[in-house]
Order: sequence, then C-alpha cells, then structure tokens
Amino acid sequence: MTCDGAGGDSRNPLLIDAVVSYGQRDTVRFSLPATTHRCGDGRTVLLVAVSPEGSGVLVRLHFRDSLVSGSYPVVAPGDTTAPGAVVAVRYLLRDATRSFFFDTGAVQLRLEAGRVAGHIRGSGTETGIRTPTRIDYRDVPLSPVSDTTSCAFQP
Repeated sequence: MTCDGAGGDSRNPLLIDAVVSYGQRDTVRFSLPATTHRCGDGRTVLLVAVSPEGSGVLVRLHFRDSLVSGSYPVVAPGDTTAPGAVVAVRYLLRDATRSFFFDTGAVQLRLEAGRVAGHIRGSGTETGIRTPTRIDYRDVPLSPVSDTTSCAFQP
C-alpha cells in the first residue's frame, strides 16, 4: 500500500519525505512542507511537518552549546537534558491514524546557509509492531534566534 501526501506549491515546497514500513507488506510514503522553531531555552530546535489530513513528523533536537552539523542520537521523549533528538511520526493506514515515537536511531543534520538538511533513520513500536522509518529533509529554513516558542515537555 502506498499513500502520497499533499502536493506543494511555490509558497509551500515539499521539504520532508517520509517512508514508514508497517508490518511486512505495508509502506506509507508522504511528503510535506516543513518548518523549524527555536525553543526559548536556546538549546533546542523543533522541526515540524504536518498535513491537514493528519500525517506528520515532529523532531525535537536538543544540543549542547550551539547547533552544529552532525549526528544526534534518538533519546526518550521525556529526556529534556541529554543532547539528542526525540522523533514522533503520525500517519494514516487504511483510514486509521497511527503514531509512534522512535526508540532507536539517529538524526543526521547539516547546516547550510541558514537552512537545515539531512536524514533520520530509526524505528519505534506501534501496536506491538516494529516500524522502521526513513525521513529525509532538505532546505528547511532555520528560524531566527530571536524567533522562539515554548517547548516545555508535557506528557
């Protein structure tokens, strides 16, 4: 099974591509526009891509002193201190919404002239099934340092 996300236009280019392998035969693919938001703590960035239909990716990237190109390990969703990334994926499969957090993997990040790019590889468990996922992102504008939001963890 293959599902494609919403199309982009010149104002909303598709900047994130995800492939979720659910079970042995189902593969869900979606492409979405993406944005970043800096958190008020000065050491966290959110990468967000969400469609009105419900598919999406959320990455909370926590770094030491400054955001640098490199590999960030996947950490548990409640871990707000360790440098690393929390990755959440939501998708539709046969009209059912499914979601999970990565429990293994890494986020590769490249800084390129005020933009971020890279890939995310990992997996999580969704309804008892190991769900390997690949996410590629490119040319996502990095929000200015002065543009911050609250990123407090809420279970």
